[in-house]
Amino acid sequence: MIKLWRFLSISIVVAICLGLILVPAAIAPEVASANPDLNCGIEVVPNMTGVGYAEDFDVNITITDTVAQDMAGWSVYMTFNTTLMNVTGISPCTMLPTGKYADDIPGYPKWDNATGVIEHQSGPKYGEPYVTTSFVVMTVHCRSNAVAGTGSLNFIVIDPTMQTYVGDPSAADVLDWSKVVNGTVKVGGPPTISVSPQNLTFNAIEAGENPPAQTLEVCNSGVGTLDWSLTDNAAWLSGTPTSGSLAEGVCEDVTVSVDVTGMEAGDYSATITGSPTVTIAVSLHIESAVPVEPAQWSPSGLSISPQQVEPDQEVTISINVANTGGEAGSYNAILYINNVVEDSQSVSVAPGMTENVIFTVSKSDAGVYDVLLAEQSGQFEVVSTGWFGGGLGTGGIVAIVVIVIALIVALVLVLRRARRAV
Repeated sequence: MIKLWRFLSISIVVAICLGLILVPAAIAPEVASANPDLNCGIEVVPNMTGVGYAEDFDVNITITDTVAQDMAGWSVYMTFNTTLMNVTGISPCTMLPTGKYADDIPGYPKWDNATGVIEHQSGPKYGEPYVTTSFVVMTVHCRSNAVAGTGSLNFIVIDPTMQTYVGDPSAADVLDWSKVVNGTVKVGGPPTISVSPQNLTFNAIEAGENPPAQTLEVCNSGVGTLDWSLTDNAAWLSGTPTSGSLAEGVCEDVTVSVDVTGMEAGDYSATITGSPTVTIAVSLHIESAVPVEPAQWSPSGLSISPQQVEPDQEVTISINVANTGGEAGSYNAILYINNVVEDSQSVSVAPGMTENVIFTVSKSDAGVYDVLLAEQSGQFEVVSTGWFGGGLGTGGIVAIVVIVIALIVALVLVLRRARRAV
């Protein structure tokens, strides 16, 4: 048997990264042809545009012959990086396009995951028709490892006897490095789930209709195939579908609905949890069917302490403000002293609650001061300290007058006695 055997070599150069994205070989540049009249070529064609960690994929080694050039034999020599991937099997071309069985050399194809080598040699049997059409020489079955990587599937000349070659009966190099197209391995990550939006809000009326359903978009933003599922933690919440499988870059809509039957007015919250890990916050507000009264104010308990002070001594003035309405509100408390605005405060009060509003004032001039706060009135007095550095009040003044009169009387008596003695 006469056969022409040369070696077709493919080197897989791989660097470290986050996974694999296999780009179809047709987009890679062609190698310049040494014989432009011949259009025979070899292509490396991955069957997937993206793979994740520990995922199976195939790479086809294809001979193309657009001018029906006779093919008498071919050899394959391939190396690969065992850190990035392993070969799980090789499916050689068993039946040729001629309808005849391929004539493989015994022991081929073969591969070694320890050294990263793949070899195959085959062709038509002696005396049978040569191949004149395109076909897949072999399919390499691969599995990616859980290791980052990037690289390319490239035909290269290793040495003069181990190079890309497709032979014909005349021993000519039919390929002659024309139309050699390389497959490429680029960087990617494992399958990754992403959702939009990341939170949902529903509004309804108590004992009314359910709010309109909303759409949650689930996407595979990584590479490889994503198997996803969603669960929720509330009886009033549901979604359809709750699971699926997505290829790289593909999205699917999930319809999220709520059922408010029998639920009271109020605010509710829940979460939708996805696998792989993702969380969507869901909030539900149910409005009461009965109109809610606005905030109603009821001030009471005006307090002024102390009610008598010295000049510049502080006086504390406070009042209680109750909200008897059905909604929270803000009350503006204005303090008047002698019908002039002294100060103001704004206080927020929840429905059914009471807040204490406190003011602190001081006056330097003696006198009585009228207080008006939230329609509640009162007063305090500033008393002058006089000569004695302390507040005397009316009783103190009377005592001083009595003492002065007593001193005058005593003085008069003393003077009379002095005159008599003379």
